[in-house]
Amino acid sequence: MVKLLFSAVYTQPPPGAEPVMVTSSSELSSFGYFQRGSVLEMCTFFGRNFSKPAQAGTRSSVKHEDFFCYVYSTPHGFNCVAFADVEYPQRVAFGYLAKMGEEYVKVTGGKLPSPPTENCMNPQFKGTHDAMLLQFQNPAEADQLTAIMRQLDETKLILHSTIESAIERGQKIDTLIEKSNELSGSSKLFYKTAAKQNQCCRLM
Repeated sequence: MVKLLFSAVYTQPPPGAEPVMVTSSSELSSFGYFQRGSVLEMCTFFGRNFSKPAQAGTRSSVKHEDFFCYVYSTPHGFNCVAFADVEYPQRVAFGYLAKMGEEYVKVTGGKLPSPPTENCMNPQFKGTHDAMLLQFQNPAEADQLTAIMRQLDETKLILHSTIESAIERGQKIDTLIEKSNELSGSSKLFYKTAAKQNQCCRLM
């Protein structure tokens, strides 16, 4: 099933700092009710870690199991991140991120509180964000909406074959998860159990 699951805007932090997720939206109805909290935490966690090493003006993607994470590092000082299943067209996914970046600048002026805090821009942007995530669930219709995004082809595209290649050099994903204060105990257990079954919640 073609599905766009989650998207967020993260800050582009200085070296050594952590990205802050300033707005997010999700559509997780394809997961069981009791899985959704853990899936949302994993999307937030991996989105932050994949966003951290991104360089302005680049696009990147990382595949694991049946899902892709897409990152578009905008020239405006923030990164747009989305998670989708493997059937969702890459071109449309990056078009969505570019469109989301444009809308974010249009709605908020591209400004952030200082210092930014988690989901601090939801009051201004979440209505637009939720509507976009819903609108882009159908790639065929969404592709028409992203026709003006052809300039994306001029940005650098980085394809990662493993999760480890998408995070900061020298980091191991299992170690990051174990040390994370962002993930609850149930989400860490959820990841470990799914990994042992070689499906990692069919997401991560």
